[in-house]
Formats: sequence, structure tokens, C-alpha cells
Amino acid sequence: MAFRNKHELLCDEDPDVLVVQECEDPSYNGSWNEFTDWKWIGENRNKGLGIFTRNGHTLDRINTEQPDCQYVLPVKINESITLLGVWAMNDEQQPAKRYIGQVYTAVQHYDCIDERTVVTGDFNWNVIWDDSPSPSLCGDFDAVTTQLSAAGLVSAYHYCSGVDYGDEPDPTFYMHKKETRPYHTDYVFVPESALRATSMRVGAYSDWIDASDHMPLLVDIEPPRV
Repeated sequence: MAFRNKHELLCDEDPDVLVVQECEDPSYNGSWNEFTDWKWIGENRNKGLGIFTRNGHTLDRINTEQPDCQYVLPVKINESITLLGVWAMNDEQQPAKRYIGQVYTAVQHYDCIDERTVVTGDFNWNVIWDDSPSPSLCGDFDAVTTQLSAAGLVSAYHYCSGVDYGDEPDPTFYMHKKETRPYHTDYVFVPESALRATSMRVGAYSDWIDASDHMPLLVDIEPPRV
């Protein structure tokens, strides 16, 4: 939250595209001159999902019927690459579609997901929880990764690090900001052909915890050729 007071930390990394959860509405508050373009969705102006670009890159929102997940934002980058930004939430009304169930619903719904797509965000889930969700889910982490793999997408973190799902040594989330409660719940799925040789890193707890309980997942990709 209060991203207006924190975005310089990320801009220091010189990113082209940022997907930010729990993000305030840029049209409501703050100065955003560092960014070329942005799209935002949310019911609370202080806490939604934002996608930002820098360095001259542009965004166009893909207008399509929304599935049963509150924070999924599909956009086109430079009228070329599709990006599906995700912030998976709890859903007390439809508990089968909470957290990873929302991601599964979105992946099932959007037919724009292919080898020119990036699917990224806070999934609020790890495969270690697939075995015992209560109540049950409409789709789990394994089902999501299987479908994304069929579309030609890989998790940048797992592809570059060579670790299996559930064995991640680099947490992206610290519950209640406690270093003793680490989890890997944020993902960037990209076309395998788009990844560069050394293209991924997770922000360190000591560098970022004052700003957020989530660490940035930084990925370099080579845009797929038309």
C-alpha cells in the first residue's frame, strides 16, 4: 500500500513493466512522472491492482468479460505482448474459487493466453498446499501450471533456478513481515524462448521488508518475435 511513497525503490531497478498488488489508484493520489503508462483496477482506491510501464512502453487494456476473480487485469504491451496481471484473493462467497482457485478460473477463461503471453502476480499459493485445501478448490496449483505449460509458458523463477515447485529457497512473501514465516507465492510465467541466460532474481528480505511483506521478483525477458 501507499505505493506513491515506495515506487522509487523499484524505479532504481530500471524496470520496463511493473505489476503491483495492493496498489493505490494512480489517478487518485501521488506523483507518477516516472511512468509512461498505467492501468489499474480496484474497488478501494487505496488497494487495488496496478500495471505500470516506463521507458516509453505503452499499455492497452484488453476489454473482455471478467471471470469470477476480482483482481485480474489483461493488457497489451506495445500492442504486441499480452500480460495477465493477477492478485489472487480470498473469496468467502465462493470459497472454491479463493486464491489459486481464482488463478485457475482466470487461466480457464482467457483464451488470449499463448506463447506471446506473460502471466504474473501474487497467486497467494504454493504447491505445498495443494494436498489439503479446506474447503476444496475448483483448481489447484498443479492444474494451473499444467495449463500454462500447455500454452508454452514456464515459471521464470523455477526455469532459471532449476528448483522444483515447493522447494523454493527464495521466499517472495513473509507473513506479517516475520523472517521466520517465509513463503514463495509470487510467480512470473513467460514463454521459455523469451528468457535470457541470467534473467531472474528475488529481492532480499533486508532490502525490502520495510516497504512490503512481498519481495520483488525481477525478470528480464526478450520479447517474442512477431
